[in-house]
Amino acid sequence: MKNKINFFNANGWVIEREIFSSGEIKKIKEEIDSFLRDNINNYKGRDINFVNDVADLNNLNSFHKMDDCNYIKKLALNSKIYEISKKYLSSKKPDLRACELFAKPKLYGLSAPVHQDNFYWCVNDANALTIWLALDDTCEENGGVFYYDGSHKGGILEHTASFAKGSSQKIKDYAQLKTYNLSIPKLNIGDCIIHHSLTAHGSKENKTDKNRRGLTFQYKSEKSFYDNKLKLKYENSLNTQILSRN
Repeated sequence: MKNKINFFNANGWVIEREIFSSGEIKKIKEEIDSFLRDNINNYKGRDINFVNDVADLNNLNSFHKMDDCNYIKKLALNSKIYEISKKYLSSKKPDLRACELFAKPKLYGLSAPVHQDNFYWCVNDANALTIWLALDDTCEENGGVFYYDGSHKGGILEHTASFAKGSSQKIKDYAQLKTYNLSIPKLNIGDCIIHHSLTAHGSKENKTDKNRRGLTFQYKSEKSFYDNKLKLKYENSLNTQILSRN
């Protein structure tokens, strides 16, 4: 355990293998699909994105209100996932921020520009993280998430509007990342990757014949709070982008 925490602190990300069995992942997928089939038309704008603007489950690019599903929210708060958040945040009772689905469907899954989560979240001390659960086998070829090792130590970087669906900001000057090693972890179904809220990361397109679905659980320390001034600035940028897409 100590070695993994040391790796996380050094690199800003770490893998936890076989958190869920294939049978458990099948159940999670079924619950997600059932919720989306019943509710897909109840969401719009910032909450849901489709690769070609056709509101169909097969075209889903990202869904940002997955914690509206009672099954997923319960999973986030009452399972080993929650224990992982406690361990890497050094927190007794982390706050659940959100759960999101990044679907990246086969053949035409969209890329995600390089960004830092805390530019969106605006947690005052950045003591927050994402647990990314692989619902499908994930690798570089089908759009696996890549990370800039140790980039969380450099603080928040300047971002600019990306106008990308599901990831509205991007790091403005990628030259700032040249000093960091780039890692593209390979995950099997049921594995999790945990990354710090300041770790620079992104993903490429999925042009393969294999889906690359990732379910995320986001937490912050219960002692941390949101910088409302920064949050309002981000929200205004996001709303401008959404209006421009329409």
